[in-house]
Amino acid sequence: MSRYDWMEDARCAQIDPDLWHAEGSGHGYTEAEQICARCPVLQQCADHTARLEGNASKRERHGLWAGQSPRDRLARSGHVTRESKHDVILRLTARGGMDAYEIAKVAEVDVRTVWRVLRNHRDQMRKAA
Repeated sequence: MSRYDWMEDARCAQIDPDLWHAEGSGHGYTEAEQICARCPVLQQCADHTARLEGNASKRERHGLWAGQSPRDRLARSGHVTRESKHDVILRLTARGGMDAYEIAKVAEVDVRTVWRVLRNHRDQMRKAA
């Protein structure tokens, strides 16, 4: 028995594959989502997609899989986005006691990123005042 046998039962296997790749088409995934919602192998598809994509960025994720858009899968994957790293930088700075080099190490970014994030934050706060 192959680890891919479940694919024979997938509802998408009998339908136009373009439905699952709506990026840039302007039509969205509505029809594909409805088909996925009634698919008997939805969980196997989700598991397979998680194995394939791992910790890939949104740019590396394509199409609708297991009823989930690339954005949905990214959110569920635990992938750390640029925005969340920026939040970490701002939280660590507000807490105090760490210099930019220490913050960069914890946030897993270059020290220049820390300086840029702090400069942008400072500029936004000045504009808001």
